[in-house]
Amino acid sequence: MEGSNLPLSPRTTALLSRSALVHNVRWLRERLPAGTKLMAVVKANAYGHGAALVAPELQAVGCDAFGVATTAEAAELRAAGVTAPVYLLSPVLPEEVESILESRVVCLVQDVRFVQALSEQAVKRNLRVEVHLKVDTGMSRFGVHPRDAVETAMAIQRVPGVHLTGIATHFPCADSDADLTRHQWQAFQQTAESVVQQLGKPLVRHSAASAGVLAVPEASADMVRCGLLVYGVAPSGYDPRSLGLRPVLSLHSRVVALRRIPAGTTVGYGATFVAARETLVATIPVGYGDGYLRALGNRAQVLLRGRRVPVIGRVCMDQMMIDATDTGAEVGDVVTLIGGQGNEEVTVNEIACWLDTTPHEVVTLLSARVQRFLVD
Repeated sequence: MEGSNLPLSPRTTALLSRSALVHNVRWLRERLPAGTKLMAVVKANAYGHGAALVAPELQAVGCDAFGVATTAEAAELRAAGVTAPVYLLSPVLPEEVESILESRVVCLVQDVRFVQALSEQAVKRNLRVEVHLKVDTGMSRFGVHPRDAVETAMAIQRVPGVHLTGIATHFPCADSDADLTRHQWQAFQQTAESVVQQLGKPLVRHSAASAGVLAVPEASADMVRCGLLVYGVAPSGYDPRSLGLRPVLSLHSRVVALRRIPAGTTVGYGATFVAARETLVATIPVGYGDGYLRALGNRAQVLLRGRRVPVIGRVCMDQMMIDATDTGAEVGDVVTLIGGQGNEEVTVNEIACWLDTTPHEVVTLLSARVQRFLVD
């Protein structure tokens, strides 16, 4: 990274690769059945990547739809120029109906009373609103029980101004239990078939997110909802490089201070690190206020001058320290926290392992003060 012309800020910068987005969408298309639509999930600021930046790019390369978790996220996509269908994947309150109509959102629903509230406003505005019925096959978070799906679907069908056009579920263990996921897929298929027969019309069926696409490819159905794979991040238990994905995001900061300390000197809050030798400490202007978690102290590695170096001491809110001994580091050097330098690479999945968490959490926690730039 030294001497590069990439748009790096004085603090911390996330670079987003257009070519990686294109590659990952094509990679997915090659693995999906013909006719299966691709919903790019861009909730939580596109998993920390910057929804307003990446969603228009994903629309340009042919993503069929977008998934969000809130009405505010839907409005942000529309303001960014997204015209493709936007699906609201989380439950919403009746007072959000106006926002739903303004942003032209397709809601996943379980509650006929909410559908009636949606209908009331849609009829007043002479609008046609689409909804998809959410079926709970084991997540116990949101959705009707399979035994209630037909009755609920028929009740929704009778509500004026609202059109039931799809049916969906969500797999809770697709990244850890393929057999259970396959069983839930079969249960969902049976439920969806019963609903379709009673309604007398086809419905768009969708159930698989990124892990489901890999673990139970037959569950791809009419549409898949992919977040991680679009961004080149592998679900837990998979290696992104062996899959052939390209990470969209890389995260970089700079060396802002250097000081040499003698052996026996402590570093950071709580004195959790004690130098075993004379150590060149480099201070980096990134911390948990940027989304680089405090728990990564004394655990993570970053890249400096093409070498892996350890994070020493606790990560602070705005700064952290690394061991730059023997690197020849200078103030201003680029430090890569996620991504590659030289022959080394730190991946989101590797950081997730250090934290014993999911890769989703690593990227979605990147805060607003991390500057984001699209690059080719």
